[in-house]
Amino acid sequence: MRLLRLAVEIKRWDLAAHTIVLASARVLKNGDRPDGGKGKAKKRRPRG
Repeated sequence: MRLLRLAVEIKRWDLAAHTIVLASARVLKNGDRPDGGKGKAKKRRPRG
């Protein structure tokens, strides 16, 4: 959401609106979970 903060600071309301729409579309695509596609990081196993 850094882009949204930047858009508001420089008063680019069109860019802010597009950012909100994009974020909403991502949430809906990922099954109503913000950043749902990222999942948990895999645990690293030591080699050897």
